Amino acid sequence: MNNSPLIPLTGNQHQYMYSDTLQCFLYAPRALKIAMEKNATTAIEVNDYYMRKLHFLQNHSFFDKASVNFQTDYTEEAVKQNMACLRQLLIEVTDLCNLKCKYCGYGEFYSNYDQRETRNQTFANVKILIDYLADLWHSDYNTSHNNSVIIGFYGGEPLLNMKLIKETIAYVESLSINNLKFKYNMTTNAMLLDRYIDFLVQKDFTLLISLDGNEYQSGYRVDRNGNSSFKQVTKNIQKVKDSYPTFFEKNVNFNAVLHNRNSIESCLHSIYDIFGKKPIVSELNTNGIIPERIDEFIQMFNDKAESFKIAIAHDSKIKDVFNMEDTDSISYHAAIMNYSGNRYSTYVDMFDTEQNGKYIPTGTCRPFERKLFLTVNGKVLPCEKIGQENVMARLSNGKLNLDCNAIAKYYSYLYKNIIKNCTHCNMKRNCGQCLFLLKKKNGQIICPSIQTDERLKKEFSTFLTYAESHPGDYEKLLSSIVID
Repeated sequence: MNNSPLIPLTGNQHQYMYSDTLQCFLYAPRALKIAMEKNATTAIEVNDYYMRKLHFLQNHSFFDKASVNFQTDYTEEAVKQNMACLRQLLIEVTDLCNLKCKYCGYGEFYSNYDQRETRNQTFANVKILIDYLADLWHSDYNTSHNNSVIIGFYGGEPLLNMKLIKETIAYVESLSINNLKFKYNMTTNAMLLDRYIDFLVQKDFTLLISLDGNEYQSGYRVDRNGNSSFKQVTKNIQKVKDSYPTFFEKNVNFNAVLHNRNSIESCLHSIYDIFGKKPIVSELNTNGIIPERIDEFIQMFNDKAESFKIAIAHDSKIKDVFNMEDTDSISYHAAIMNYSGNRYSTYVDMFDTEQNGKYIPTGTCRPFERKLFLTVNGKVLPCEKIGQENVMARLSNGKLNLDCNAIAKYYSYLYKNIIKNCTHCNMKRNCGQCLFLLKKKNGQIICPSIQTDERLKKEFSTFLTYAESHPGDYEKLLSSIVID
């Protein structure tokens, strides 16, 4: 931040200061501001108490600029350790789908994926990858404390290749790896759910079912002939609810995609009224859109924040009924986590006495720190949410071509490429931006979200206005903290 620590007045006409070094906010009464002006010129009369307070703050680094050291070099050893402690292995089971949803991320609006060629994943490829990971799981690189790996089955529609799912589960459960436990999840359109639900219940799957609301609201979810999938899907879901009520309550969740045929209010009420469940609501994917289709995409797009405001205006109780947060409270909680001291992301951070630790640029996940994604074409990616041009390794001709050193060098290159953007950004210690979702210009990665001093101070003013108006939210936030 610039030399002045003063934040613009809040909506209640109060003023605060922020210490970049100490990461704390301090109320700034008028007398203290006069003392700060006195410090620059001797022509002002000032209360001695506030002069002493000002000197105390100066002597204890309140006004100092925090020093941030970036770590741009990534190592082969770190990549191996990430894979040994992998949290989630995602397997694209098939690129086949029995639906043709208008907004599908592998559909007509997008270009950043491999051509869909009605291809199934092979167990031979899956086994090669699992054997490679098993060696790391057995090794000293595995320092994981929870000994749990989630295997996610992805599509297309994963239930179209149930044979592979069963083979994969049978194989991993035959392995004995340091008491490693496997959990399973799947995102499904539920068209075939009635056929395979017995097995899914037996293996305690966590299911995320795609449904956008009632039949009209789910109107973009059609089969290959353009017919609505709603009746078949809801029939299958109801069968699960009736046959396995405990499983349905504990393991089944819904994801509703927001678009111009629904709203947050309508899809929440529709799914809750039908199945008694509160869905996750997601926006359309805005990454990788074909330039010629942007106008049509914009017509379909429905902004989540705006839809929430409309929902609150219609029904002020919806926030509490569905346990939702509006954009203001989300921003408030984010500011607490990002800009207040005595906040730790992990238990290890609590024992870190370094005042100026090293930061890796951006919020990009380290390679395979959280996920490893295997596509039907044998590509290995660090995540399913990024374009499939971001290949880290390949599985072909019965061989896994995965070079940890090359991956480490590539990430180091990316970090060094973006660091010019980060150096003067106020989000550099707590950035959430993924590098793989940024665009390039003349070979340079461009970040559109650089946090300037002026922009940050305006956000602080908004954040503090919310804090003054909702004094109970801070305690509520502290009591609901979950350490991952």
